[in-house]
Amino acid sequence: MNRLLLRASVLLCLVLAACSQQEDETLSLFEHITTDDGLRDNDIRHILCLPDGSVAVTTAECVNLMRAGDDGSWSVRQILLSDEPQHRLDAYHGFYHVYADSSRRLWVKDMGRVWCVNMQTDRVEPLDGWLMDDFFIDSQLRIWTVNDSTIGSTTDVYAFDGSWGELQDMEADSLQLFLFFSTSIVACYDLDSHNLLYTSQPLDSAEAKFYDLTSLVKRSQDGRFYQLRCGKHRNIFLRFDPKTQVWDTVFETTKGSFHTLCIPSPELALMTCPEGLWEINLETGQMRLHSEMVTEQGDSLRTGFNAIDVGDDGHLWLGSYHDGLLHAPSLHASRTYIIYYIAALLALAALCIAFAFWFYATRMRRREQRLMNRLHGLIQASAQSEPENESLPNPEFLFSDMDAPRGVPTWKEADTDAFVARAIALVEQNLNTPGYNVEQLAADLCIERTGLYKKLTAMLDQTPTLFMRRIRMERAARLLREGRLSIAEIAEQTGFQSASYFSRLFQETYGQKPSEYAKQ
Repeated sequence: MNRLLLRASVLLCLVLAACSQQEDETLSLFEHITTDDGLRDNDIRHILCLPDGSVAVTTAECVNLMRAGDDGSWSVRQILLSDEPQHRLDAYHGFYHVYADSSRRLWVKDMGRVWCVNMQTDRVEPLDGWLMDDFFIDSQLRIWTVNDSTIGSTTDVYAFDGSWGELQDMEADSLQLFLFFSTSIVACYDLDSHNLLYTSQPLDSAEAKFYDLTSLVKRSQDGRFYQLRCGKHRNIFLRFDPKTQVWDTVFETTKGSFHTLCIPSPELALMTCPEGLWEINLETGQMRLHSEMVTEQGDSLRTGFNAIDVGDDGHLWLGSYHDGLLHAPSLHASRTYIIYYIAALLALAALCIAFAFWFYATRMRRREQRLMNRLHGLIQASAQSEPENESLPNPEFLFSDMDAPRGVPTWKEADTDAFVARAIALVEQNLNTPGYNVEQLAADLCIERTGLYKKLTAMLDQTPTLFMRRIRMERAARLLREGRLSIAEIAEQTGFQSASYFSRLFQETYGQKPSEYAKQ
């Protein structure tokens, strides 16, 4: 009887999980808006959802002001910029970026120039009286102008150090001003006293130069900052908590390019790229690429996206390179499997006691077995310990041809001297050490983080982060070939808290899912 109750409860849990998973993976049907609906052209450069419910869609030197009608159609007012007065911005080197201020004006920046559009008159206003090298508008709709090494609002001016690099982004709340520079430095000022409270830098000078082309900063509802930094061949997605002044890396990659970032909630980030739309779970680090969207007419659209925004009503807007706009009430469709949930909950209510006893007993048995295995391993290791120089791994064995991902040179072709072997050994020895990172590896090697970075990139053309990840992937590949452990256990033994995140990285490295690799 207990076994029957146990099997039934597990089956019902799987039904719940399948329903939830199906709901999560179901994308909304998108409304497709093109020149046939009144847009100037289908090459979308920027999207900005406005507080009054309208949407400003920027195409090449044109602002399309869109508002939904009662019948579901869109009214579009086109404001051409090409022949209108513009103002030079000598310090701005980015592409289209659009702001809205508190006076119902749109400010359109593009490659060293700016237009100011009055949305009440649909006319471009001249900016003859404005003296500025660049400008920004914060989330409270205040205008901040930049001149030389100062930034100021209508009432206050703040000076910053020119050696911090180019000012690429800013944000301000009621208490503090945050400035983000090309060197990755963020400077925080007190708005009342004008004092510099602190500076923080997630990347050293050697690393920052790889990500200094563009910066896009968004602040989430929980107060944390998310920054997308891009270079010619590398991208990094950072998170900064101003309360603790701690940075962490959500991800970094040398593949592809990224454009616009949107943070609809503290748990979700959306990012556009030429391959489609990335959906990033900010809690687990899981990433999903949506390269195909389905329109309300049933057409399948595969396109790259250049712009994204989410309005106060939660509606999602995507701008493509050549296929116009996509619009949906949300990214995922709202589908309710009410019958499955009611049936499963009623059955689980009757089976929860049996399940709880089984779960507790199983957990205690597994915990006891793990402790015994650990004790046995410690005894064996103590009995078979050897001098440290004999325990160093052979780099040519660790990085063999059969384990190398397709298209990537094997590590035995690099300069595998004693320093690299020692670094490999330290990472191997600390695969199960929580929080073992680049800083700790550098400390164990008695070298500064910058020196470690320079040394590994010179020898192996790999950053320390990718170096450590590669070793974890090598260990995982060996464990998969042995076939003794599950994928979840291998992920845990190689330092990954999430099996799904481990599977995604493994597929990026070897071009195969872990399950497919193990079968071969």
